[in-house]
Amino acid sequence: MKRILILIVLFVPVWIIQTAFVADDSIAFPEKKIQRTLKKVLKMEGIEVEQFEEINQPSSGSFYLLKFNEVLQGYLYVGRVNSCRSGGCSINQEDYDLSYEFFDYFIIIDTLKSIKRVKVFNYQATQGHEVMSIGWLKQFVGYKGDEELRYGKEIEAISGATVSAKSLNTDIQHTIKLLMEIPN
Repeated sequence: MKRILILIVLFVPVWIIQTAFVADDSIAFPEKKIQRTLKKVLKMEGIEVEQFEEINQPSSGSFYLLKFNEVLQGYLYVGRVNSCRSGGCSINQEDYDLSYEFFDYFIIIDTLKSIKRVKVFNYQATQGHEVMSIGWLKQFVGYKGDEELRYGKEIEAISGATVSAKSLNTDIQHTIKLLMEIPN
């Protein structure tokens, strides 16, 4: 009986400490930020956001339909981009067992499947905050997936945010290509 009690006293606090520091893997849906941005971009209030069921949802995010009075106004994508931990950017990023820092963002896309706005809303990485710059994110406005956006060429490189910027660039291109596969 003493052994069981000792095991409980030793392992329960360790378990509590470990579970307290585990990050939530789900992407928070920033409804207020999305609605404010929709109001600015689409110039209307009361946009309904509903899950887009007809598209193969990527594991890193979700697509939504933007409707006003049941009429399609565009699309929304809310996603997560992995970035490597500080000091660990040279590691093999194909190793999915490693822990990564991340950031969450959303894209507002019009009915012609052209990007209207990109906004980073939850930046958890310790470096590379420059990727949140509105001026830098404007480079993606108008992108329709019809050409490759090469980092350092069509997309301006950012000193101090190379990994985050490259990851976001790749994810945006992949996201738009998924949306382009859906017939109008």
